[in-house]
Amino acid sequence: MTEVMSSPDRRESGTGIRRVLLLAVLLPYLLLALISSGTGWSFPVLKPERVDLSPWTRFLADRDRMGEAFATSLLMSVIVGTVGTVCGLWVGRVVRHSVSSWPRFVIYLPFVLSPVIVGISLYDLMVRLNLSSSFLGTVLVQLVFATSLTGVYFSELWSPRADRLEQLVKCLGGGRWAVLRHAIWPSLSPVIIICFVQAALFSWLDYGLVSVIGGGRVRTMTVMLFGFLREANVNQAAQSAIVLLLPTVAGFAISTTLLRSQRTHSEEFDG
Repeated sequence: MTEVMSSPDRRESGTGIRRVLLLAVLLPYLLLALISSGTGWSFPVLKPERVDLSPWTRFLADRDRMGEAFATSLLMSVIVGTVGTVCGLWVGRVVRHSVSSWPRFVIYLPFVLSPVIVGISLYDLMVRLNLSSSFLGTVLVQLVFATSLTGVYFSELWSPRADRLEQLVKCLGGGRWAVLRHAIWPSLSPVIIICFVQAALFSWLDYGLVSVIGGGRVRTMTVMLFGFLREANVNQAAQSAIVLLLPTVAGFAISTTLLRSQRTHSEEFDG
């Protein structure tokens, strides 16, 4: 009888803990929204004197070339995500079928080093190739990390089933496009999309490589964000942070959904 009476209390306690955790997770984002829309701060009051959309109106007016920074970050993310995923697919397969441990060591190497250190080490090469402070040079250096990230992921998830399907398509006279369409994509499509999202988000949120290789001339959202922070422009810094967070949250939701569907499909296949 005591256990029956205590079970509703346990459920209520669990619900209360979840609400507290949810509030703790959402509190920084609510604070960002407040800072981005608040004007007229006066010490020591924490709440702004006025909260309206006028800061966002000025932000969207593109006075600080935010549209250019957003377009640059978006284009860079799409290129790095696409090329990094394609290269990582090939690298992961090579590592998966390699009998030596050296290829796996090489693709893990960028994770050991800091992006800033790699950027400084490659800066001289970019200068010699006349690619420093350029969009193309920044993308090429970002691809080093994006390919490593996707290559590690594909090397662990490249399945024997995909190999068998590839051999079957080749035996039936299919070319490279047929192999990609009928063998690789049906087997690894969730993984390919997840790797694209992760590589694109790496480029979207990157600041170290952009600041070193880009040299301040490649204007991205992260460069603008840190610029606003140095200027103590809290409104525009919060607005830039919110814009940076939106694709990140969307990518997290897409990756989580695909992982769940892949896990469900695997369980049904094994069953």
